[in-house]
Amino acid sequence: MTFAKELEQLKEHDCKEGCLTIYLNTDQTSNDQQKGEWKIRLKNGLKKLEEYIHSSEHQNLAAYKKVKKQVQEEFNNLQLELPKSVVLIASATGKVLIKKLQISLENEFHWEKQPVLNQLERIQGQFPTEGIIFIQKEDIFTIETSLGEVKKELAYHLNFEDEDWKQYEGVAARERMASGANHRDKYQNRLEANQQRWYKTLAGTIEKEAKIRGWTAIYLVGQPDATSEFEKYLDYIKVKKINKNYHKFTSKELVGQVLAS
Repeated sequence: MTFAKELEQLKEHDCKEGCLTIYLNTDQTSNDQQKGEWKIRLKNGLKKLEEYIHSSEHQNLAAYKKVKKQVQEEFNNLQLELPKSVVLIASATGKVLIKKLQISLENEFHWEKQPVLNQLERIQGQFPTEGIIFIQKEDIFTIETSLGEVKKELAYHLNFEDEDWKQYEGVAARERMASGANHRDKYQNRLEANQQRWYKTLAGTIEKEAKIRGWTAIYLVGQPDATSEFEKYLDYIKVKKINKNYHKFTSKELVGQVLAS
């Protein structure tokens, strides 16, 4: 489901007993987060809400405590792999939405009849669906990103036996990226001679998919000669080149580097 559709569904969500919305900055690289200050903010935010409900919505206190316990368990599960921020929406009906984001948010705690979506709506415009194309000699990786998250990964490996690109998806794509390209000297001349044809074929395939999935921009990542050559075969609204080699980075790290550039 796309993020836009998720937002539309959340706007229609209504809970008479109450709905808890939390925006929490958990970025461990931030100066004010070095000692796990997010835990204190979470504890204090939940405590203040409970005090408010106790004094003004006492009939909903049991529902809030049920949701609070559920939320605390969710954050305990996230401790070992914290993103930069977390959005958590939970209601007494048991429905929970968790967004782990690689972008910073302002800390907010709300208990309302409906989810509070102000920050999610704002970052939807700031971080739309985009595509990253990481180009190496025999391998090309594509990453679809939205809200700073990795949404989909594909890897294309040039098979010299049939002179065509072989596609890998998901875990297989990540494994190819982690291992790096396997450049073979005996194919070097053949590679250079046919590079234009191969790039043109693959660029058309990727661009078609990008338009279907609604990418608002494409980032070309790699060595200057490779990104410039590949760009020739793209006819896209917005293309940005980043002439760096990120082959030792995970997909998540690569997205962070590209969006911060």
